[in-house]
Amino acid sequence: MGGPGRLRPGRQPRPVIGNRAHAISTHALSFIDLHAHILPGLDDGPKDMAESVAMARAAAADGTSVIVATPHQRDVMLDSSVKKVRELVDELNAALAQDTTAGVAVPRILAGMENHVEPDLPDWVGQGKALTINGTRYILAEPPVTGLPDYVEAVLTRLLAKGLVPVIAHPERNVIFQRDPDRLARWLRAGMLCQVTAGALLGAQGPEAKKAAETFLRRGFVHVIASDMHAAGGTRSPAMRAAFERAEQAVGEGRARDLFEATPAQLLDDCPAEGFRPRAGLTRRSLLSWRPPWR
Repeated sequence: MGGPGRLRPGRQPRPVIGNRAHAISTHALSFIDLHAHILPGLDDGPKDMAESVAMARAAAADGTSVIVATPHQRDVMLDSSVKKVRELVDELNAALAQDTTAGVAVPRILAGMENHVEPDLPDWVGQGKALTINGTRYILAEPPVTGLPDYVEAVLTRLLAKGLVPVIAHPERNVIFQRDPDRLARWLRAGMLCQVTAGALLGAQGPEAKKAAETFLRRGFVHVIASDMHAAGGTRSPAMRAAFERAEQAVGEGRARDLFEATPAQLLDDCPAEGFRPRAGLTRRSLLSWRPPWR
């Protein structure tokens, strides 16, 4: 696996966030949101740039300083282009920079995608049709919600073999993980990471997702908490402060800051995944040989 300064084929130079993990204030909160449907007209997020700006401002008002735009990869591939994603990121940053009101925080927008775990995903990454998080080795990967088809394990294994690290998006919504958290633990011990949605901790995705999110948090499965914002308000808004407070109650302030600030910053800087892996359990080799029981 290459270091932070090396680019893999098809990857663009990534903005460096800096050593944010060590620079976060012990008082002020500065959330880093790695999962946001904030770009207009690409998926089920905002329809126009005005809505995108409103979402970014709402996020900033809640304490978010960096947002990774993660439109649905399949929607982009079928109806738009990666080039358009990058153009919209630049346009949104430019629109936010025009707000010169004194004291108004302006979040920085970076490029990424929410990539559905489909059989061809590893090929799409290599072809430049699927984006990682800020051009790093970390790829936001969304498994199905209603189950785990046979191909999912094979796809994730191929991503690992390519030197990429899947960040599993909102596993608390998956019915299998809800019933069997140890299934998710096997993935994490194999080298993957877990991203839970802020709203899930507050019950926005229903009681089963809330229970699963709390279980994952309590058992130490969660690496990142993100908004998965789709609009400026409602149950899929940019707000994360209330979820931070809930996480703080559950695991303490230091761990909560890791989930909302420090670890996301490290991922954006492409720090090695080994620093986040559980110390015991499956290795990558054991994942390659493991077969799910439903086969």
